[in-house]
Amino acid sequence: MTNLGNIGVGGKNPIRIMGILNTSPESFYKKSIKVTKHQISNTIKQMEIDGADFIDVGGMSTAPYLSTIVSEKIESQRILNAIKIIQNVSNLPISVDT
Repeated sequence: MTNLGNIGVGGKNPIRIMGILNTSPESFYKKSIKVTKHQISNTIKQMEIDGADFIDVGGMSTAPYLSTIVSEKIESQRILNAIKIIQNVSNLPISVDT
């Protein structure tokens, strides 16, 4: 049993739900991509309504068949922008998928 942020996980804690925020325009599933302040804010608010306990932010597609690689600088900019927006609309713990 441990904590992620202030949320207990494992052991006798309930099952937890992680909301995934995709900020990667090169992703194959276009409906999952959220890049504007409005899109990110609305998505995070809906994730909270739907019961998310954490938010995981991704800034680069990891699909093995894609040859599109973005620089660390671009990935960082995407992620940091999303985190700033999330922190304005939610207190959920945030993790980063890099």
